[in-house]
Amino acid sequence: MSQPPLKPHYSAPPTWLWLLAFGLAAINLRAPIVVIGPVLEPIMSTLAIDASTASLLTTGMILCFGLLSPLAPGFADRVGLDRAIACALTLVAAGGALRGVELLSPMLLGTLLAGLGIAFGNVFMPALVKRDRGDRLGQTMGLYTVMMGIGATVSAGTAVPLMQMSDSWSTPIWLWAGVGLACALLWWGMARRASVAGTQAARPPMSRLFRNPVAWTLTLFMGAQSLGFYTLQTWLPALASDAGVPAATAGLMVSTINLTSIPASYLIARLAARLSHHSLLVVALCALIGTSLLGLLLAPTAAPLAWAVLLGAGQGGCFSFALTMIVLRTRAPHHAAMLSGMSQSLGYLLAAGGPLLFGALHGWTGSWHVSLLFLLVLLAGQSVAGVLLGRPRMVELKNA
Repeated sequence: MSQPPLKPHYSAPPTWLWLLAFGLAAINLRAPIVVIGPVLEPIMSTLAIDASTASLLTTGMILCFGLLSPLAPGFADRVGLDRAIACALTLVAAGGALRGVELLSPMLLGTLLAGLGIAFGNVFMPALVKRDRGDRLGQTMGLYTVMMGIGATVSAGTAVPLMQMSDSWSTPIWLWAGVGLACALLWWGMARRASVAGTQAARPPMSRLFRNPVAWTLTLFMGAQSLGFYTLQTWLPALASDAGVPAATAGLMVSTINLTSIPASYLIARLAARLSHHSLLVVALCALIGTSLLGLLLAPTAAPLAWAVLLGAGQGGCFSFALTMIVLRTRAPHHAAMLSGMSQSLGYLLAAGGPLLFGALHGWTGSWHVSLLFLLVLLAGQSVAGVLLGRPRMVELKNA
């Protein structure tokens, strides 16, 4: 019979300090992703690059999440979880600094570094919650998703004003790099309290996780919800405008989705932590998304902001549910890191192709109807995966 994992030996920080460091880390795992989008056209003009090259600065990050996340659990095993988070945030800050340089090569290198840091941070945070806040899972995962949403919203909303005030698109990018550096320094201070690596039991091989049906169910759910989210973040304004929605309202729909997702993600994390069976909860969330997609398909101009509210509540809730399940369906922090690495890696790889396929379907058919039907079919699969994931089954992994 395998031995239970040993807990790391460290002097626990005050709760307020832990929550501050945790919240700042969550902000820095989303803000650097979206800060590029609002200033992308000035970047293209300065660097004299086309849209396909510029897309590497955005979709390149998502590909990093998919390709590099599996490396995170092993890195945490070697250096310890707290130091691993500090390293990840240092990479985010360094990458942000390079992304503000008005040259393509440093920007691409910065995208790789920041993408690596965020990919690792995405994996480490659920494991951290499992280790340190096992008695406050719902509250802490709710805080995690809320702070990520706030980071994305503030970053996107302030990028253009900061650029206009300073007459440089580098300013908002460097600002968030500075926030990332401050957060990294805070985590290096936190890491000094932690023990050296090797304080927990040996991690079982990833091959055992790949044979676990619960792990695959979570991975498919994560992939489907991520694909739907990133696809609509990319194409919803164009889709709505083509249907006759005023341009200002079409742009407002994306902001409405993101703002609505913040309270929804917190409430769903709290609720999920209290339930033992989650299938009905997932069905309800997917029904919100399905109603919105049908509205966009059949009556896009009837109530565009209502469709956006439903999308925000459903997608924000599904994202929060998926992250919370990583914690609830595992028994040890290093198991949570493994499951987080698997589900987010494959999930983001699926998501990276969503906007491309959605746009291609529109190009082939000349209509958005087939594209929306594609999302509805995907949502049906997501619902089935969610119902199966909602059953009270654990990801059982025995150590090697």
